[in-house]
Amino acid sequence: MFSTRIGGVSGGVFESLNFASGAGSITDSTENVIKNHSLAAGVFGLTEKDICRSYQTHSSNVEIVSAEHKGTGISKEPFLQGVDGLVTAENELILSVRTADCVPILLYDYKNRICAAVHAGWRGTLGGITAVAIEKMRSLGADTEYTLAAIGPCVGPCCYEVGREVYESFLSSDKDFEQCFVKKGDKLSLDLTEANEIILKQNGIKTDNISSAHLCTCCNAGDFFSHRRSGQNRGTMSALIVIKQRTV
Repeated sequence: MFSTRIGGVSGGVFESLNFASGAGSITDSTENVIKNHSLAAGVFGLTEKDICRSYQTHSSNVEIVSAEHKGTGISKEPFLQGVDGLVTAENELILSVRTADCVPILLYDYKNRICAAVHAGWRGTLGGITAVAIEKMRSLGADTEYTLAAIGPCVGPCCYEVGREVYESFLSSDKDFEQCFVKKGDKLSLDLTEANEIILKQNGIKTDNISSAHLCTCCNAGDFFSHRRSGQNRGTMSALIVIKQRTV
């Protein structure tokens, strides 16, 4: 599930479904943030105490989590280190990553019942965090033959101008990334969705099993928060995934 900015309890620049207190000069209350997590968890018939989330640092770190991690980052302390991807085979444990322009990616092996949630900005994408998450899923028994991938709303190439150094870093990593850049005169824009699609396919996810929203968070102010549009004084969306307990 990918959230929009609509349907929560926060106000002001955080209106209304905000999932982080904020790093700017204005902050949302902890009570509001927890209530918004509660509303999101309720969609799955669960509570905020069933969520695991982390402190994200644009790293390539992915953690495998289990029932003991329920409430991490909500009612329990977050991981000591920055973590930008979560993997589990646990039922009724909601994985949550937060974005406000970066790419949210949800993965699910429907045969072996293993899932992942990934937060990938340009640094995480370049660092291959999506590939790391797939490998962590494999370590639990996942098979990419049966893995579905959903890429949520993020800043699009229409709004994501980057420096030459980012372009050169991506091409040094893999020449296939050339197709992810749009050249407009002497300016370059990056398509983060396409970059992560490339990584998914290189790591065994079938093209037909990849679904991308292709919605720009920066363009669509009424639906999404955007760091590029608003700076640090803004809200944050969440991408959430859970493996539901089988009823039969």
